[in-house]
Amino acid sequence: MFRAEILARINEIIGRSILCQGDQAMKHHLQTAMLAVLILGSASGLGAQHPFRGSLLWSVLLCDYTDSPASPRSPADVRDMFTTLGTDGVADYWSRASRQGIVSNRIEVRGFFRVNQTVAVATAKGRWDRFNDCVSAAASGGYTPPAANGIIVMTNPNIDLWGAPGRAFAAIDHDVGAFGHEVGHGLGFNHSFSDDPTYRNAPWAQIGEYGDPWDVMSYGNVFGRPTARFGSSPVGHNGPHLDRIGWLPRNEIVTFGGDGAASHTYTLTALHDATPGGIRLVRIPFDPGDLFHYYTVEFRMGRDQDTGIPAAIVLLHEVRRGTPGDPTNTQYFSFLMIDPTGSRPPRSSLNANGVTVSVLGIDAVAGRATVSVTGNIAQRCLQGFVWREARPSDHVCVTGAVRTETRQENQLAGSRRSPNGGAFGPNTCLQGFVWREAFPNDQVCVLGASRTRAASDNAAAASRANPARFVFGPNTCKAGYVWREADGMDYVCVSGATRDDTRQENALASTRRSPTGGPFGPNTCLQGFVWREAFPGDQVCVLGASRTRAAADNGQAASRVEKP
Repeated sequence: MFRAEILARINEIIGRSILCQGDQAMKHHLQTAMLAVLILGSASGLGAQHPFRGSLLWSVLLCDYTDSPASPRSPADVRDMFTTLGTDGVADYWSRASRQGIVSNRIEVRGFFRVNQTVAVATAKGRWDRFNDCVSAAASGGYTPPAANGIIVMTNPNIDLWGAPGRAFAAIDHDVGAFGHEVGHGLGFNHSFSDDPTYRNAPWAQIGEYGDPWDVMSYGNVFGRPTARFGSSPVGHNGPHLDRIGWLPRNEIVTFGGDGAASHTYTLTALHDATPGGIRLVRIPFDPGDLFHYYTVEFRMGRDQDTGIPAAIVLLHEVRRGTPGDPTNTQYFSFLMIDPTGSRPPRSSLNANGVTVSVLGIDAVAGRATVSVTGNIAQRCLQGFVWREARPSDHVCVTGAVRTETRQENQLAGSRRSPNGGAFGPNTCLQGFVWREAFPNDQVCVLGASRTRAASDNAAAASRANPARFVFGPNTCKAGYVWREADGMDYVCVSGATRDDTRQENALASTRRSPTGGPFGPNTCLQGFVWREAFPGDQVCVLGASRTRAAADNGQAASRVEKP
């Protein structure tokens, strides 16, 4: 769910305020949806984007009232939860999910600030009044959030829960799961779905919404595990969501058919295994008319963020545009594929749209699964072309007009042959016609221009076939841009010249570091150079202009991808 949809949902719920009193289903919805537009600060300001790696810029304001009970969490607890690695809190969750691409040390947790009114008075006020009362109390206490920061108000006790662009109002005792989900919305993640037409999480939910227990964006219906201090911590993200945000290295993603093969056997590494390497996600395109519409295969087992899942399993998703409740939506959503029989378990095998997927084996000790995939995408034509079909097995891609003419030529073949045979046997053509030769022994008689065209189409066949060659996933760059590739997870789209410069900077990295180290350790730059900082931990030494350019490109990352 993206920002406009989230706000519409929030406004709808706010308008039904009576449901917020005593209705447990609605309370659950509030806890999982009303913060859906927590906005994360980034170098480009407040807003959701993909790909994304960088610092989260928030101010978390803790407020209480004149008659508040003892808080279940101290400011130090909240600070640890949001900013301190090693505490199994929100900071750890997002650091692991992003492979250290999300940095939480710029989140500011301040308070408690005393709002000089009772809990009852605060509860009776409007939502923005309550929010602003806390912000004012913080200002009176000496703290004003930086302009670039989003603001989260957390109160003791829990009196409300909602979100708006760059703002949120929550309680002091929410768990890691709630913030894992809601921070995901701030990063631009949609809710995850299943394709089960019988599943409805709640009356206000769409069919299939929250239907993927293996993905944090179905929070409220996900596998989780307890933490020592911060409540439940949820599973990680599914493969399509990790792919979208750019948190899977390029060498851990495979697009089936991209090499022209019609079948392949893959050994998958568990998606959330902390050890790098291996294939984590297989994209399986099947729709030449929409290269962002495909199946995915991933392997999940109880490791790292997934320790709460019940068993090792291969999961299939379909990534497609729209939802059951809004098929015209231009956003792409992930749908966990469900077996419609029996207890409706998730699918691990598939036979649909010319694609078959089979699980050959799972090694839960090694954290590996072996799957076979077959499909005809490599033989399919690019959009705008069709098979010529000069014979049933003729899959050379041509325009529709050429296929129509080819069919006409086949129908007229008998009338264009010499009835008495000739120098070339019974298929000798009448004067003015020649063999078409679209394939060996193609002796259909056609005009000379048609034979020339057939030869030209044959020569162009490879360039018109196999749409899988052009499936690059949700961070496909718009025309004129390419991935920067500062490292294996750098999907920021830049000019070709910038990518060339980046490669050269990587190649020269060792020559620009001080051979004796320095105040910044072994990666201390020689005088005149600075760290590039294209992503957290990028300590390649470059000229200052290059660091400035990297920051500017990061700020434009979301606007340069082909699909939202």
